[in-house]
Amino acid sequence: MIYPAGWFLISLLTLSNVADPEVGHIQWQFSSLQQSSTEWELAFTAKIDRGWHLYSQSIEEGGPMPTSFEFDEGDGFELLGNVTEAGEAKQVFDSIFVMNVVWYETEVVFTQRVKAKSDVSVSGKVSYSVCSEERCIPGSTRFAISLKKK
Repeated sequence: MIYPAGWFLISLLTLSNVADPEVGHIQWQFSSLQQSSTEWELAFTAKIDRGWHLYSQSIEEGGPMPTSFEFDEGDGFELLGNVTEAGEAKQVFDSIFVMNVVWYETEVVFTQRVKAKSDVSVSGKVSYSVCSEERCIPGSTRFAISLKKK
């Protein structure tokens, strides 16, 4: 027979397995490089732990969660085009979603061109799913990148 203290211990052990505090397996770095007197290239670099992968932005509907960027509205800057991605992409067949998907295993750099007439900060959020063979961890990270004229 398990006594009330035993139930508490079993509940605590169960909750520790369900409420996994793990956030990681991906490290984000945010930077900018001035291209002209009014244009910058923002870089969002994802470094991915060994044994894990990060999905591309280009995932068909019905597939896993793609990486996506959301920029906060703000005066003083204009987004030029869409976010692009560069890295060693792997296209694989995902038997869970029954489709081909694209992911990155070590590092990927997403870039966004921005036009600004004065010093400004560009902020927003990147949402993603980082996965291993056993599981996926959805996540989001806020960013703020200062653009200062040289």
